[in-house]
Amino acid sequence: MVIQNMPQQDSRTYAIIAKPIGAACNLRCRYCYYLEKKDLMAQKDKLMSELVLEAYIRQNLAIHGQNADVEFAWHGGEPTLAPLDFYKKALAFQDQYGSGRSIRNTLQTNATLLTDSWCEFFAAHNFLIGVSIDGNTVLHDAYRLDLRGGTFDQTMNGLKLLQKHGVSYNTLTTVNAINSKHPRDVYLFLREISDFMQFLPVVECLPASYEAATGQHFAMPAGIHSPAMKHPLTNFSVTADDYGSFLCTVFDLWKQHDIGKKHVQVIESTLANLNHQPAGVCVHEALCGHAGVIEINGDLFCCDRYAFEAYKLGNILDTPLGELMEKNRQFGMNKTMGLPDECLDCEHIRLCFGGCPKDRFLLSKDGQNGKNYLCEGYRHFFEHILENLQ
Repeated sequence: MVIQNMPQQDSRTYAIIAKPIGAACNLRCRYCYYLEKKDLMAQKDKLMSELVLEAYIRQNLAIHGQNADVEFAWHGGEPTLAPLDFYKKALAFQDQYGSGRSIRNTLQTNATLLTDSWCEFFAAHNFLIGVSIDGNTVLHDAYRLDLRGGTFDQTMNGLKLLQKHGVSYNTLTTVNAINSKHPRDVYLFLREISDFMQFLPVVECLPASYEAATGQHFAMPAGIHSPAMKHPLTNFSVTADDYGSFLCTVFDLWKQHDIGKKHVQVIESTLANLNHQPAGVCVHEALCGHAGVIEINGDLFCCDRYAFEAYKLGNILDTPLGELMEKNRQFGMNKTMGLPDECLDCEHIRLCFGGCPKDRFLLSKDGQNGKNYLCEGYRHFFEHILENLQ
């Protein structure tokens, strides 16, 4: 009997984010770390050129495995400031270079500019939309402002249009100094409008004097190309204790009302890690570095949170995307290799994996760099989950 070798599945993936309008946005959210990039990067273009768009789509498809699900993630700023024709052209390039491939498109939006035309397009082409919303009117409008004031009503109008047209969406909620003290209100509001919730802690530091002199409003995070410096935190940053308490309350409400009905990313990633499965979110996986960000001019940076000149890998018009992503290995390996001994010895290391490197600016008990500012909050949350699973 002849045994034939089965073909190997090639499913290697990347999670690259594209910024088709750069840092441009119609909102002026107080905690936004990306808005200032427009000036810091001297972005003069209003829209990603067709040359960069074609190169990005062609090269992104080329570096993914033939059996992989290829995601094109559109971010900003506010990506709906780009005309609808831009995304129609993107889909045409995807058809041209990705025939027979499994492709999906996601887009993160503040939802204030959505119209019937946008939502009809999203529905027709199976876009998954992320809607940024921080809770009810009072909690959302505390920081998510435009030039006229709060934006809750505009965001809800956009969300209702998504519902009207049957567009798949999830919600992204920052956990900040204000709404972190009202976890019950936040969750009970979100569960009425969302089946999939993501929570993102706001941790932003004030810049050093030499950074402020260049126009930075926030400090560059510590990393392989930047020093570990303890900067004062902004007044809208969440505390570690409040973040941990927030997540514990969310878990309790989810367990009480929504197991099997609602999806909360941080809960599901923790349960996945407990079962030795991929967490599905870079913050709580062992390595990062597979999630570069393509700027409006084709520049590739190590990560959305590290879009600084020191972390620029190159430009896809000059160097193939695959080669540039290979250069990101050192950055990704530092996710684990850069942790202090205290973290590596922690009983929760396989749930936490040190958290996001951008938040690792504390000293460990023995004075090593790299401990996460949110450590005690994570510890509280992980212990709470473990106690409730027994």
